Amino acid sequence: MAEPITVRDREAVRTLHAEGKSRNEIARTIGRSAATVSKIAREEGLAFSGGARVAAATEARTADAAARRELLANEALDGALGQVSKTAGAESARDARDHATAARALTEVHARVSELARQTGTGSAGGSMLDRLADALLGPAGGDREGV
Repeated sequence: MAEPITVRDREAVRTLHAEGKSRNEIARTIGRSAATVSKIAREEGLAFSGGARVAAATEARTADAAARRELLANEALDGALGQVSKTAGAESARDARDHATAARALTEVHARVSELARQTGTGSAGGSMLDRLADALLGPAGGDREGV
């Protein structure tokens, strides 16, 4: 049977809660279960708002990742366009092929990152326009075209 909740437990929970400790930190400190700490907190009219902090941090991290994906997609497309422009001035057929291969690889990175953004609902409206431009210049990403 569980040990009864004491006045000392209640005081410790109130004090540690006032210090901003989490439910689990309080439980470890006073040697009681997290469920017991929750029960005491509820009875004392205390609430733990850590869930809101975690949700806000998760939302911020998701937004940051979306911004980084968009930056990566744009940089990959810019690099691909730079490689395409280098094919015209290439000194040899091999150099032209190498630039075209690099452009294709960068276009595929752009397309994959853009698709991930679309699937997760974090892409910008401009992504599809950039995809169409890349497809028009280099063919669809992931396609297996010969002679590129």
